[in-house]
Amino acid sequence: MTDNLIDIRALKKYYPVTGGVFRRHVADVKALDGVDLTIRKGECLGLVGESGCGKTTLGKTLMRLHPSTEGRIYFDTAGAEVDAIEASLASSDPAEQAKAMARLREIDLLSVGGKRLLALRQKLQVVFQDPTNSLDPRMLVRDIVAEPLVAQRLVDPRHIPDTVIELLGKVGLTRDHLMRYPHEFSGGQRQRIAVARALSTNPRFILMDEPTSALDVSVQAQILNLLKKLQDEMELTYLFVTHHLLVVKYISNRIAVMYLGKMCEVGPTAEIFASPRHPYTRALLSAIPVPDPETKREKIILTGDVPNPINPPKGCRFHPRCSYAVERCRVEEPLLEEAGGKDRTVACHRWKEI
Repeated sequence: MTDNLIDIRALKKYYPVTGGVFRRHVADVKALDGVDLTIRKGECLGLVGESGCGKTTLGKTLMRLHPSTEGRIYFDTAGAEVDAIEASLASSDPAEQAKAMARLREIDLLSVGGKRLLALRQKLQVVFQDPTNSLDPRMLVRDIVAEPLVAQRLVDPRHIPDTVIELLGKVGLTRDHLMRYPHEFSGGQRQRIAVARALSTNPRFILMDEPTSALDVSVQAQILNLLKKLQDEMELTYLFVTHHLLVVKYISNRIAVMYLGKMCEVGPTAEIFASPRHPYTRALLSAIPVPDPETKREKIILTGDVPNPINPPKGCRFHPRCSYAVERCRVEEPLLEEAGGKDRTVACHRWKEI
């Protein structure tokens, strides 16, 4: 899993704030402010952080459900080629620049459109948090799962019923469920229907936007096991957005920690749980409840509130709540750097002292 399927570079997403009698643009909510992240082929990358940190915005911007403000997202392209293209964009040779721009329009998810974007929609799918809202209550399960097949013209109309039954079988449902409406199912079954719909286009990447948060614990385990099974069988790549750290520990190969529109720490799941480097990551992990009442764990209580994303703090965005902050943290923004190995990065001036 060394090749990148998705390479996010300097991604920004600002939401305008208007004010006054004439509703002029007065400020921006900086939901994403220069995010760099890679998602490798065949892996499950867990994305965690507090509410409002930008996790869902990142996923929806990646899926082109929200327009980006700035940045690039490369799909299925070698890192060396991406670096060469970006270097050519800064070239003084107009011919080199034109060639780089043409190639960029082919591989940048934020630049493609028309038929090219329609073709990419087959490879990128999403499973939303609440299946009650993401499934049309007026449609039968048969039509919900078949809708992407019809829209993309992927299967001969004569073979659609058999294809739908096969997709339902992959998620643990049968032909007996075809002629029912979403409200006739439990929450776990509805999420299985949503997963079947996402699989209908034979995608390579699926955004999982908190797919188990609305389910009971026992049902969560069933859905997580199903997702792992499907990932192995179909060679899928996941971006798994969640608040539940134990869920992400179970299903993810790597973890990315977000805070106020920025990446704090990225690395292998086992390493981050064993030795978190960023103070914010340490605080998140300390909040995990321990099932043994006799085991004592020191909880890190963060002081203050999450800063306003309209006017984030200068320097490190976490410094107002960080017990390790020094003057440098208040004036200089930390960049993601290697932390104990090239496979792990952290954005903190003082991570070596923690």
